[in-house]
Amino acid sequence: MAGYRIETVRNGYRDWTARNDRGAEVRIAAADDPEAQPSFTPVELLLAAIGGCGGLVTDRTARSVVQDGMRIVVESVSRPEDDGRVGAIRVSYEIELPEGDEHAADALARGVRLTHDKYCTVSRTVEHGARIEARLPDGTLVFMGG
Repeated sequence: MAGYRIETVRNGYRDWTARNDRGAEVRIAAADDPEAQPSFTPVELLLAAIGGCGGLVTDRTARSVVQDGMRIVVESVSRPEDDGRVGAIRVSYEIELPEGDEHAADALARGVRLTHDKYCTVSRTVEHGARIEARLPDGTLVFMGG
């Protein structure tokens, strides 16, 4: 069983920092606020989590493929009909495989498929959804969805 905990603290108006228990941190702010740059928006962090999870898992699921120089590009465009949610997400694995090496191409395809079908917690959660609860300081549940 895995447990996760992130603390997000306010630096100023629309400017936050998220920290984990290992001391890593990332700045979260509005993209249009020049005073809060460089930063990630929450949606960019979601896409980064999908790409990062995909990379970490592909390191295991496609071990026979030399992955030096691999890039994972995650893109999404939200439209009005997405009703305030992220639109369709495209994950592109970019790597130069040895020319004519069918084994490497097959191993990479299998690894990427397993990554998203079975092992990447982030993309699987986005695909299937998760229950979200929001609580006030006194413990009152004010929102539950999923």
